[in-house]
Formats: sequence, structure tokens, C-alpha cells
Amino acid sequence: MPPTPPAPAPGDMRPGVTAMHLQKRAASRQRRLQFIGTIERARQSKVLTYVTASRPPFGAQIGMDAIRIFRDQLGTLGKVKQLDLLLITRGGDTLVPLRLMSLLREFASRVSVLVPYMAHSSGTLIALGADEIVMGAMGELGPVDPSVANQFNPILEADDQPGPANSVKPRPRIPISVEDVISYITFAKEDAGLDTEGMAQAHTALTANVHPLAIGNILRTHKLIRHLAKKLLAMHMGDGEQEKIGSIVKSLTENLYAHNYVITRTEAPQLGLKFASPTADVEDAMWQLYLEYEAALGFDVPVNMLQELGSLHQKYMCFDFAVIESQVGGSVNCLTGMASKSGTDAAFNVETQGWQSL
Repeated sequence: MPPTPPAPAPGDMRPGVTAMHLQKRAASRQRRLQFIGTIERARQSKVLTYVTASRPPFGAQIGMDAIRIFRDQLGTLGKVKQLDLLLITRGGDTLVPLRLMSLLREFASRVSVLVPYMAHSSGTLIALGADEIVMGAMGELGPVDPSVANQFNPILEADDQPGPANSVKPRPRIPISVEDVISYITFAKEDAGLDTEGMAQAHTALTANVHPLAIGNILRTHKLIRHLAKKLLAMHMGDGEQEKIGSIVKSLTENLYAHNYVITRTEAPQLGLKFASPTADVEDAMWQLYLEYEAALGFDVPVNMLQELGSLHQKYMCFDFAVIESQVGGSVNCLTGMASKSGTDAAFNVETQGWQSL
């Protein structure tokens, strides 16, 4: 159960706002359960959903903290023959997919991933580990090579900004796309046709702008992603399909050229993915579920604190950013805090953040 709100002080709006939020959350879950039930009956399966909303300036991504929540859900569901994971996400931690799919297979003989809309980046990696990928008309997968950022990445060319107590805020570092570095090397070697000396100069030019250790991190990440993708595909593809596995991995890590490239259900089978179309009733239920999550979590819609405050100078707020649920229960990742207005600016003081039971 959600944590008990603190005892109200005179004029404290927390309990009332929290109660209203919980009521809306419960009503949305009841509507979602109807569509989950439709899918389960049609597919003779048990459905688990994993939804993350990247809502600036807050939001959630696929994270390792979800594994513990999944364990509780799977323990309640018990061993099942067919498990359907309905997935909606922009991506996140690239190490989660292998851990998650390994866990799901501990409890299910067969695992499918249902994609009503976006399952990008590490969401696509999760889908690679499924026995089938069921995509709706709006279903989207994408390349799996991420942008990487560490202390060796280039710094944005901008003036230092004063921070609190006369300190200096560190200038943000530029994320480096793995695809960009691979494409640069490929262009120099294949398109420009540089010889050994030319390639050496190309590498010198690259390392003059990007720290060598950052490039090393990119190469390591590139190899890691390929390794993870192969292991996930091998969960349901045999030794005789190694050439096909290699082709799929190459397509998803190199041949699509842009990390925001969209793989629709028309292209998915062309890449060799184990794609399946849903029946009309399942597709409708998948899409209705997406719409419910969209309404509850506000996908990609920035939080406008001034708009949320309206005429008020202070307001207690609750935001939900991720959901893991099934017919037998679920959890939501949420944030609460107090928003305050000062002139034309608004600040938000976070009080709690984490997973709560639905």
C-alpha cells in the first residue's frame, strides 16, 4: 500500500491532494484491467505490463530497480505457460534487458513482447529476447546502440555559470552517439577511401576533439550491446541460426544509421525478427491500454509548473512516471513534492520518490 501521508498541519493540502491522486490512479487501473483481461482471454496468456514515461523535467527510464518489482509480480502469478509482456518505453539501462528476460523465463515457458507503440533502444533489446514480438499498427522498435556519456566526453562550449554559494556549475558534457563514431570511421575508410596514412590522420582528428578514453568507452559499449543482443536472441534461436542472429545484430547496431530510426511492423520481419500481428480484438485492447497509460503518465509532455499552479502560489503535486502491473497487482513509480511560484518562475521541492504498490 502507498505510504501513509504525514499528519496534516493546519492548512496542509497534502492529505487531500494525495487522496484525490490515489482515487484517479485506482480508477485508471480498473479501466486498464479490463483491457489486460481481454488480451489474456484472447491469447490464453498472463499479461505483465512495463511502462516508463519520459516526461521532462522528471520521468522514468528502464532501470535495474524494476527487476525487484518484477520478481514480486512473477511470484504472485506463479509458473505460467505463456507470458505476455506489454512494453511501452523510450529506453534506459542497457543491462536490464538480459536480466529481465532471464527472470521472466524462470517463470514462463514462453515469453512474448507486446508493442502497442514505442519500445525503443533498451526496450527493443528486451523484445529481442522474446519468442515473438507482437506489434500493433503504431508499434515501433529501433536501433539499440545508445549515446554514451562519461567524464571524458567533450564539454559544451559555453561560459561557466555561477552555482549556489558562488560555486561554478559544471558545464554539461556532450553525449556521444555510438552510431556517429562508427559512421565516421566507416566514412573515412570506405567512402573516402583513405589509405593507412589517411586513416591515421582521421583518427588523430577524432582524438583531438574526443578524449581517447571516451572513444574507448564507446567501443566497449558497442561490443557490449552486440554481446547482449546476441545472448537475448540466442534465448529462442538455435545454433543453426547464428548467421541470422549476426544479421539482426548488425542491422540494429550499425545499418540503421540513426538512433531515432523507427522500425515499424512492416520492416520488423524484413530484419529477421520474430514478428507477429495481433488479432483485431488484441490490437484494440493493446491500443486502449496505451491510451490509458498515456492519460495517466503524460508521455513526453513536459510538466509546466506555472500552468499546474495556476493562480495558486503553492501547490502539493503527485506525478506517476512508471508502472509494472498485472491482474494480481502492480507498482507505480511516483514523485511527490511542493511547487511554489515566485514571480514568473516556479520551483519544485521533491519530498518523496520511488515505487509504491497499486
